[in-house]
Amino acid sequence: MLPLLLILLAGLLLRLAIAALLPPGYDEAYYLFYGHHLALSYFDHPAAVGVWAWLGLHLPFGSFGLRLPSVISYTLASALLALASQRQLGRGAGLWTAALTGLSPLLLACGGVLLLPDAPLLLLLSAVIYALAVDAPWGLLGLLLGGLTLCKYQALPLLGCLLIWALCQPERRRRLFSAEGVTALAAWALVSSPLWIWNAQHGWISILFHGARTSAASGFNPSGPPLFLLTQMLALFPSIGVLLLLGAGPHRPDRASPFRLLLRWLALPQMLLFLLLAGRMQVLVSWLVPVWWLLLPLAGERLAAAQARGARWLPAWSWFSIGLPPILCLVAASHVRFGFANPLLPVSIDSSRELLPPEKLREALKAQPKLWNALVKTPLIVGRRYYEPGFLALALGSDSKAEYTTFSSDARGFLFWQPADGFAGRSGVLFSLRNPEQKQETKDWMKRLGPLEPLGIVRLERGGSVAQELEFFGFAPLAQPWDRRY
Repeated sequence: MLPLLLILLAGLLLRLAIAALLPPGYDEAYYLFYGHHLALSYFDHPAAVGVWAWLGLHLPFGSFGLRLPSVISYTLASALLALASQRQLGRGAGLWTAALTGLSPLLLACGGVLLLPDAPLLLLLSAVIYALAVDAPWGLLGLLLGGLTLCKYQALPLLGCLLIWALCQPERRRRLFSAEGVTALAAWALVSSPLWIWNAQHGWISILFHGARTSAASGFNPSGPPLFLLTQMLALFPSIGVLLLLGAGPHRPDRASPFRLLLRWLALPQMLLFLLLAGRMQVLVSWLVPVWWLLLPLAGERLAAAQARGARWLPAWSWFSIGLPPILCLVAASHVRFGFANPLLPVSIDSSRELLPPEKLREALKAQPKLWNALVKTPLIVGRRYYEPGFLALALGSDSKAEYTTFSSDARGFLFWQPADGFAGRSGVLFSLRNPEQKQETKDWMKRLGPLEPLGIVRLERGGSVAQELEFFGFAPLAQPWDRRY
């Protein structure tokens, strides 16, 4: 047990360091408001990430505290997955599984550093895998599956794969159609009910939104799937990514087991689904995170077997895969924070310059007293895009009592968080992030705000050059409620 605890502790310390270095990302700035508006579900995602945001908001560490629930839940997820692997595949497989969770940049960033829906998803997915590994009562399994459903819509294909897996095995098929199966179904329905209740109350808008994302594209680009898979290998770290693909492949027939088959049943159909979608649309890099997570025990088992037989390639693989990823993660996070690699990276490919450290933004705002006073006194702060208000909310902190929103047509959750009066009679401040090299476009909805009073431009430097500019305008009280529609 001690080696497992040391591995988990090392991973925790690495993620804490990365979480402290990285400024908030676009999604995190937006999910901040989930914590301010706890609900049964949200336009973009089920409720779990809102709970993670709410917990982070109640920790006294600013944007770093916002990430702590993800950092902690990832440690628990790693422990549960390692224990399940250890029980079914051996002690060595469990230790290697735990090590791999702490090494892959894609997995630890999406599930264990950033405030993203993947953090609660990986925790509940690991709990489900552990429950299946120890043959826990199906009533408990149903509760865990209900919690998994509240994490991210990617849980739905997981549930479908699990159902097919159970139907294909005579013993589990009998249990599925017994009182035990009914109990599991009732437990799942009870725990997942917030998702269905919220969507029923709002015209199923969240499910329709995500469904439209997969059907909007036309045609198929055959280069999409291999390019997406290559991107995944790079994000996982190449030597780890290749190992995970090998883990997905069949073992020798005498090594087959229900647990290995279960992991493949859950992982491979999802991998195929998203690879096919990559030929039709943009597939986000995080969408395959649950797939790779499920393959970690199989990869860990292969490493344990290689260690037991003294494979010659293992020491070189270990030095490369254990030594480099943490260093590269810390170097990358340090550049995002301080910009020391600016001379090496063209502005056109370094999107990290767009991120805003809250404390630096706060200092820059305070350096302009007129602008600062306008921001702390205004009742309403409006961003041009749905992910922008969170950056200002983190910088202003408790000094501002304003409501935050965007009036753009893509308002996401702000569509539902708008008060009943539609902000009628309220004046406010409009702001936007802008690229100094591009002409700022005036949106049609901005014209409805009436004459805009320039309040100032704030420039943030990183690595000796201007990394980001924010432009601020005041607007007069709204003459009528702001109408919302999708």
